[in-house]
Amino acid sequence: MMSYETTIYQSTTALAILFAVTMLLVPRKYFLVPFVLASCFVPTDQRIIMMGLDFTVIRMLVVVGVLRVFLYGEYRPLTVNPVDRLMLAWALCGALVYSIQHGSAEAVINRAGYVFTAVGLYWLFRQNIQSWEGIKHAFALFAVGAIVSLPFVLIEWSTGSNPFVFLGKVITAVREENLRCQAAFPHSIMMGLFWTLLAPVFLALARIEKQKVLYTCAFAASVIIVIASASSTPILVLLVAVIVFGAFPWRRYTGAVAWSLVGIAAGLHVVMNAPVWHLLARVNVIGGSTGWHRYNLIDKAVTNFDEWMVMGCRNTDHWGFGLGDVTNQYILEGVSGGAVTLVLFLLMIYVVLRTLLRTSLSCEGVRGRVLIWALFAMMVAHCIGFIGVSYFGQIMVVWYLTLAAAAWFAEQRQLARTVAGRAYRERTHCARSVCAHA
Repeated sequence: MMSYETTIYQSTTALAILFAVTMLLVPRKYFLVPFVLASCFVPTDQRIIMMGLDFTVIRMLVVVGVLRVFLYGEYRPLTVNPVDRLMLAWALCGALVYSIQHGSAEAVINRAGYVFTAVGLYWLFRQNIQSWEGIKHAFALFAVGAIVSLPFVLIEWSTGSNPFVFLGKVITAVREENLRCQAAFPHSIMMGLFWTLLAPVFLALARIEKQKVLYTCAFAASVIIVIASASSTPILVLLVAVIVFGAFPWRRYTGAVAWSLVGIAAGLHVVMNAPVWHLLARVNVIGGSTGWHRYNLIDKAVTNFDEWMVMGCRNTDHWGFGLGDVTNQYILEGVSGGAVTLVLFLLMIYVVLRTLLRTSLSCEGVRGRVLIWALFAMMVAHCIGFIGVSYFGQIMVVWYLTLAAAAWFAEQRQLARTVAGRAYRERTHCARSVCAHA
């Protein structure tokens, strides 16, 4: 009789093969379907190890996707822009520092796999997103995924049994007598954040597209799934994302609002007895939240800045009880890659937010402005979510999709400036020629 682990391994292998074949056979329009299916319905703890190399289903899809692009002649030259440069610099810098810091072959292999997944996903999404329709089609697939996921989450929520247990090592945790559903995701927070990030885009598409029922249902499904996660971080981030999206008519004041928030935070830091990040200790939306842990982690990261500033540090266990669990993406970037990696990460986020904001303000069509603003809200949601968790698992697909979409807009803006500059030079040259012959 086959063991439970053997059954799961065989199921994972079968799904990986099925998704790989699907990626090779479907028209380019449906290139992202296997990624959506894998991120929504396949636990990432299952992997195939070949010659010491670790392949999750998503990583295998990256390999097949790259092969498809070149085998089918679907490669297109990319106009490299600041988002592309910063993303590549951030990934490579973090991997280099981590490898030097640990000084082992295992660390080099680990970071090589990380860079391959990060750059591979990003590059494939950049290749696939070539138009407005490409962006909308990508999120339409996730909208279908949200609706299909809802019944599974409701089963888990009502019974306490995870339907995806036959595909991987997933559970349904309980905290303060609340079921914390996680479906196929590695943690309830990851599941909640995954659908939180997509929610503002579903709202935008429900407003501007003809398939209003599809996107309205997808948004409703996302909200229910987030509530079922019973986690404070996704619920608070969802609230912020919806508020930001609702501020669309006043988006031209984004800079003033951002600087005002910085000023308020600085003022609170001065007048409070504790540092301003101590406010995180008071966050407890559901009950049993670990806000104090997140405050303590930030506090110890600030206190020990000199320890990780240059080359990061191997672990943070010695900072205090439970602080080996770095539940903050910003701190994780610093302790694993040093201050330079953290600065590159922050600079990339800033450039993405600036690109999306400026594009939303300058876009000619109302529908385009709404969709780009939803992507801006999505990026803000990433930024807030990073305070409460460090990303792992399927949520990386949405993260790199966000960056790739922003990079496409940056590419279009760069091309527009190039065309405008060429037209200006031609007009100037013509004017000089007329003057010379006058």
